[in-house]
Amino acid sequence: MGGLVGTGWADTLTLRNGRVYTGTFLGYENGQFAFELATGEVLRLRPAEVSRLVIDSSGRPRVEPPSTTQPTTAEARWERLPPVDVRLEDQWLKTALVVAQGDRVRIAATGTVLLDGKTRTGPEGLRNRRDPDAPLPEENDGALLAILGQDPNATPLLVGATREFEASVDGPLYLTVNHWETRNATGAFRVTIEVARSTRATPTRPGRQQEKVITVQANQPWTDTGIDVEPSMQFEIIAEGTIEIASRVTSGPEGNPGVGTPSSVFPMPDEGPGALIARIRYRNGRDSNLVFIGARGTPATEAGEYGRLFLGINDDYFRDNRGTFTVRIRW
Repeated sequence: MGGLVGTGWADTLTLRNGRVYTGTFLGYENGQFAFELATGEVLRLRPAEVSRLVIDSSGRPRVEPPSTTQPTTAEARWERLPPVDVRLEDQWLKTALVVAQGDRVRIAATGTVLLDGKTRTGPEGLRNRRDPDAPLPEENDGALLAILGQDPNATPLLVGATREFEASVDGPLYLTVNHWETRNATGAFRVTIEVARSTRATPTRPGRQQEKVITVQANQPWTDTGIDVEPSMQFEIIAEGTIEIASRVTSGPEGNPGVGTPSSVFPMPDEGPGALIARIRYRNGRDSNLVFIGARGTPATEAGEYGRLFLGINDDYFRDNRGTFTVRIRW
């Protein structure tokens, strides 16, 4: 599709099936993305159908073709992740965002959480109350907090209802509620996360840069990358190519959501058949949870994860598959 011309925002929505729309992002309503096209038609899409949403906040008239490259901070273009619910729990919530130093992060939150079964608070927290045992004891009790990376001694950031900041470290983004006691807690903050990528490469381990190209065969469930993993590793995985997952049915790395029958049992049922996925085979022989990679993914390992990285095809029958994906891995 061509670019949108006008004085309003020109947002770009990319689906997992490769289709790209340009128009205006209206919001996330009733579990669906609402996106208005130039014709006035409003698309409503489930999160599993959306690969990427880029928000143009410049407000300037322009004509722009859909881009397949990551935006830079200077262009003031923001990639929005699907909203997440942050509850008061015994652990930090790990989001899908992995940042590099210099990336700009924008967080906005709504909703309420019930503390100790009796006191309601919004993301700003209780202005006249402190919890001496909370992660940030000097800040409002019940406020939304964030932390970057996996350093257990890092100081959390106060987010509240909204905050924009520049990432000072590489790593995943975590969120929590600034309160110690988790019993009798109900409710959640609905949090929207946006990132504007800097010109720096995707996060890598400090002082180390390696790259490997892997061929993933479509007729094999899993391919051993030969890459040993350990805690606090971050990867950039870029895949290209087209495979055949049934007679005259093709798929790119993002998957083909239009394929499948009610009897199909895919490894990741919410992702398109044929999509590129990943897992870790731990040293004890067990496997990690599956991770969607698609055409580009930036997964990170957590504490205690030692093993081998495997790449696979999201399919339940491989004998009629043909073709390969060429996958570039940097870490």
